[in-house]
Amino acid sequence: MNADIEWATKGEYNNFHITKPRIFGSIGLQKDFSLRRLGSLTADLRCIDLFNTNKTDAIIYGYRDLTVHNPARRTFLLDLTWKFNEARSKYRGSGAGDKQKARM
Repeated sequence: MNADIEWATKGEYNNFHITKPRIFGSIGLQKDFSLRRLGSLTADLRCIDLFNTNKTDAIIYGYRDLTVHNPARRTFLLDLTWKFNEARSKYRGSGAGDKQKARM
């Protein structure tokens, strides 16, 4: 499980000015499943902007000054990763490399 909170104060950032402070939180959960001979499956579920508070109000400086208002968007992500044909290392575990050391 992982959690993240981001907070940005109002003020100048590079070529834009944040007019209101913003804060948002994210949370995620990751679980690994062993499929034995088929490999392993990893499921990663995340919720970005958990409290629906990531609103951006800014002025972007350039040839023209642009006023930007981004409403909050809560996003859910599901990432599935399947690792198949995982190679077994002959160097893993206790006594790893004993045959190679004896040979030399």
